Amino acid sequence: MRIKKRLIAGLFSAAVIAMAAPAINASAAALKYSGIYTKEIEIEKPEEKTTPSSAAASTGATTEETEEIQSENLRVMTGMKFIIGVDRYGEEIDTTKNKANFKFRTSNKKIAKVSAKGIVTTVKAGKCDITVINRKDNVKYVIHLTVAKTVKVKSIKLSAAKKNYKTIGKTFTLSSTIKPKKYSAEPVLWGSTNTGVATVSNRGVVTIQGYGECSIFCKAGSTNKVAKCTVKVKNPNAPKDNGGGTTQTSLTYRTGKLVDISSHNTVNNWQQLKNSCDGVIIRVGYRGYSQGSLQEDIKFRSNVYNCQQHGIPFSVYFFTTAVNAAEGAEEGNWIANELAGMNIAMPVFIDTESSGNGGRSDNLNREQRTAAVRAACAQLNARGIQSGVYGSTNWLQNRVDMSQLPFSVWVADYRGFCGYGGSKFAWQYTSNATGYGVANRCDVSEWYQ
Repeated sequence: MRIKKRLIAGLFSAAVIAMAAPAINASAAALKYSGIYTKEIEIEKPEEKTTPSSAAASTGATTEETEEIQSENLRVMTGMKFIIGVDRYGEEIDTTKNKANFKFRTSNKKIAKVSAKGIVTTVKAGKCDITVINRKDNVKYVIHLTVAKTVKVKSIKLSAAKKNYKTIGKTFTLSSTIKPKKYSAEPVLWGSTNTGVATVSNRGVVTIQGYGECSIFCKAGSTNKVAKCTVKVKNPNAPKDNGGGTTQTSLTYRTGKLVDISSHNTVNNWQQLKNSCDGVIIRVGYRGYSQGSLQEDIKFRSNVYNCQQHGIPFSVYFFTTAVNAAEGAEEGNWIANELAGMNIAMPVFIDTESSGNGGRSDNLNREQRTAAVRAACAQLNARGIQSGVYGSTNWLQNRVDMSQLPFSVWVADYRGFCGYGGSKFAWQYTSNATGYGVANRCDVSEWYQ
């Protein structure tokens, strides 16, 4: 932070006139960067003002009173929101809840707007001043804002890369370090990949909410650089994971309910999920729709960890766009490597339903698709992992040759009955189920042995 002294009669008075525009509701501008970032400032206690010198008093001369203007320069992106978090005289103040502490002003609302709660919305490229006025003593802090299209952050690092807990309710604070140094004071965006496990405030204060695993992330700059801290909260009463190679336990249910989840789902109550189903099928990953690269589902590790912590039987599925047997075998090996050390309770299913949107495997004929799926399943079996095929009744009847796929079958059919005539491991009968601890809705299947 830099402190400047200016004469009241002069530049400062001109600045006050320029920034006299009223605060504008921050929601009015279109946003390119989602979420509300946080910019922290520190207002220092001002020095006591000096009285005129005795010499000046004896001659009748006057001295112009000076006032400290605390300020800094800041470059931010167009189309973003950030909240000004104030540390005033050593105390953190929540500007979003107490309007009595500060007034906020912008010198040019066409460049950046600011709300009464200190939320700045950048509108277009340019320069303006955002002024924070302490209502108690009129001390001012000015952010000289440069709004630009890019803020090229090269790296961001958190004060901790991982945290392990066994107790709900604990808190800890993360701080970020941004490079290059000229961007070290950039606004940052905090978030959690699973708020059921841990939440984070706009100043990096993390609170443990439940058992499981999540990532606390911090983002900065137009380059969207992200740093993460892995948080694991272990249930002390959960069964132990024995480790070792991939194993498959025998099922103990004649029938049951299965819920399948991926990065598109958020489980907000794992205990409810455990109580309402008999097993979970987790998406382990997918092959890219157009480029064909193999990708791990971003919630795969977290979902496995939570199933393990809550004692929920689980297995996985993989969304394929393989175009030949070689790619299918590659997928089988990739999945087996992902599952190393895990104890799965069901077959691993290959989801082949890629069609109609310009994907790389959309136009395969029946024989080509069957060959790719067969190779993936065969490679899994060769690695000691039972495999299976997933698809709708129509898909399994017309898009693959099931006579060439002697593996477990998981059928999707939402008509109120399962029209697939062959033997099946499970029937996915809905994609709109509620009450399973999953936000909004989820897929549920009847599980047969």
